[in-house]
Amino acid sequence: MQVTLVLSSLLLAAAAVSAFPQSPESRAAILRQDTEVNYDGTYKNKFETENGIKQDEVGYLKAGPSGTPISVVQGSSSYVAPDGSVINTGYVADENGYRPVGSHLPVPPPIPVEIQESLKLLASLPSTPEPVYQ
Repeated sequence: MQVTLVLSSLLLAAAAVSAFPQSPESRAAILRQDTEVNYDGTYKNKFETENGIKQDEVGYLKAGPSGTPISVVQGSSSYVAPDGSVINTGYVADENGYRPVGSHLPVPPPIPVEIQESLKLLASLPSTPEPVYQ
């Protein structure tokens, strides 16, 4: 019984591995990697692979509004797209969330003039008092 269980487990594992063939991208060697981790929580990490992937990142702590430390990560990454173009992405992640920047990322359409005017009008109106519930 145990032999059957072990053999069936091995056959299942072999089938799972063959179901997901590895591409050359998944076997790309790391050409360079520099990592520095400091006791104060700051770090730097930089690497480059043989298939054109590059990453450069730093992390540090900054004082938040109430004096509590806030973790900040900023960096950039790039890779070669299937069409041969290089895709560059810069980013910052902090108390305001993750904010990527890149020419390949979509941008929102401009706000129509009518909407901008109505927002200005709403901002100029006096606010109404909050209701008091008992």
